[in-house]
Amino acid sequence: MTSTNTPLTIGIVAGEKSGDALGAGLIDAIQALEPNTSFTGLGGQAMTEKGFVSIAAMERLSVMGLIEPLKRLPDLIRLRRQLYQHFINLKVDIVVGIDSPDFNLGLEKKLKRYAIPTCHYVCPSVWAWRQSRVKKIRASVDHVLALLPFEVGFLEQHDIDATFVGHPLADRVAASVVAELDAETEAHASDETAHGAEMLRLCIMPGSRSSEVNALIDCFLQTALLCVARIPQLEIVIPAATPALYDKIQSVLQQTQYCSLGSCLTVQRCFGRDAAHACVREATVVLLASGTATLEAALLGKAMVVAYRMSSMGYAIASRLIRSEHIALPNLLLGERVVPELVQDQATPQCLSDALLELLVNPSLRSETEHKLEGLRSQLALGADQLAASTVLSLARGGRI
Repeated sequence: MTSTNTPLTIGIVAGEKSGDALGAGLIDAIQALEPNTSFTGLGGQAMTEKGFVSIAAMERLSVMGLIEPLKRLPDLIRLRRQLYQHFINLKVDIVVGIDSPDFNLGLEKKLKRYAIPTCHYVCPSVWAWRQSRVKKIRASVDHVLALLPFEVGFLEQHDIDATFVGHPLADRVAASVVAELDAETEAHASDETAHGAEMLRLCIMPGSRSSEVNALIDCFLQTALLCVARIPQLEIVIPAATPALYDKIQSVLQQTQYCSLGSCLTVQRCFGRDAAHACVREATVVLLASGTATLEAALLGKAMVVAYRMSSMGYAIASRLIRSEHIALPNLLLGERVVPELVQDQATPQCLSDALLELLVNPSLRSETEHKLEGLRSQLALGADQLAASTVLSLARGGRI
């Protein structure tokens, strides 16, 4: 067991932007408790700004779906071997794999066999699909840090130690947005009273990964055309999370079929952390890709329509493995279909616009949806960074949770 006076070396592996943000919050919270701790492995800009040393570019691991990782398999195998050897050579005190379960669980299993404690941050969605993976989790990790409350019970049924830490996104919203949201709601209310009518705004979020955007951007813009045809005064904003996404959307908008959107649609640069919050807060309704952004919109109390598309082959495989009734996180957490979710062939401009227009023209339906979403913030805002940090430090010191 490591002495409590000995500085720790903690390995972390994060493969995408959301994992990088989780890793940065974890590093911050650990440094507050034990400032001499060092961190290394794989991460992005948010983590490196905290002093983390990444041995490779995080983008090497930023792949999704069922088919795309197969194309990158040789490089992913090399990267996993490189990280394994790095952690062994350094004799790290613990390795935390953040999400990316198909990559991280295999790495964690090898490290656990070498007697290095392993912790997986973000429970793989085994309760939703590919439940056979639960055996791999049990063989690979000493502990799971779960973001969602129902995950701990599922894992414990399979003899996997886990801690529900809440969701860092809920913490950020609770800490920095609530007062501002209340003030803006009051300001909007007086503004709308002065003008005698509500200003309707649609926020469109086609995802953060290029594959998501490629699958949804044309569908979402055609949906916007149908909505504007019904509500000519509708304002539309698309927050772009990266310069590449901003350029991609602007390029697509140059197509002749979208010229009529020019006067009502704005593409907004939202490159910083939580920068898209303002766009979501100011929206009447949000159209977005399934993923973490749906939880963000829910925590901000926004009615939404959720869509998801993937390759035909990938969907054919995935649809046979899915065991969950819902795909949108708000619906999963609330246990009912609170927000419309349209998947694959259902995610058409006509179906999406019908669902959006129902929310846009029906204030009572929006209010009912927003009311059902209100409880999620208090349910998930538990101080995730601090809870995760104390758990990781205890595991690294050889303690039990």
